[in-house]
Amino acid sequence: MRGYHLWRMLVGDHDRELATQALRRHFVHGRLSTSELADRVDTALNARTRRQLSAALEGLPLTWEDLPAGIHVAARRVRLGARRAKFFFALFRVWFKVNLALILAFAVALVVGAPLGMALGAAVAAWALTSYGFWRVWRRHPSATR
Repeated sequence: MRGYHLWRMLVGDHDRELATQALRRHFVHGRLSTSELADRVDTALNARTRRQLSAALEGLPLTWEDLPAGIHVAARRVRLGARRAKFFFALFRVWFKVNLALILAFAVALVVGAPLGMALGAAVAAWALTSYGFWRVWRRHPSATR
């Protein structure tokens, strides 16, 4: 199962800018020397993943001014969760309608005189195939792995 891994997430320009602002604040407060600031800003600006970005801030305390960066990450997680839930309910709605159609087809087959065993077997096989197909769509959706 592919899982959500925070450290492998790519960062954007906004994240890099928040990190460099935090580094500047630490420099102003005397926690970093000029050369250390230059090295860490270079690391932050060249970071591609969260792990690389956090390496630039390693060993520095989280200050009150850094709170917007944490809020930004939390808001991103909430948006991802909302997108995932929206996709799930849309997919569930379609899956439910397909299952109603399968039940209707099974009932019609019984009314017209199809043998019970054959109609039931076909209905169960159709249900299993459609459910597996919907499960595959759910697993392949981009929000399912992030």
